[in-house]
Amino acid sequence: MKTIIVACGAGVATSTLICDRVQKLLTSQNIQANIIQCTLGDISRYVDQANVIVTSMKVDRSYSIPIVLGISFITGVGVEQTEKEIIESLS
Repeated sequence: MKTIIVACGAGVATSTLICDRVQKLLTSQNIQANIIQCTLGDISRYVDQANVIVTSMKVDRSYSIPIVLGISFITGVGVEQTEKEIIESLS
């Protein structure tokens, strides 16, 4: 099963909104995946078990998996492109 890390600054408000949108995307595409919600600082704790990171903030560190900026789920601008990037990262 695939695993997605959803991270924001505090790991609460913004990441909760993004988690909801990612879950709806996964459901619409019939993809089963675990979602780990955390802070940016906690990403390294989970990165070895994940396939993609979706974050509301720019990540200054490099990881071995794709990072998708999910701010479009908050602003509503560019949602389709973000969804495409997430799906491609899980393929």
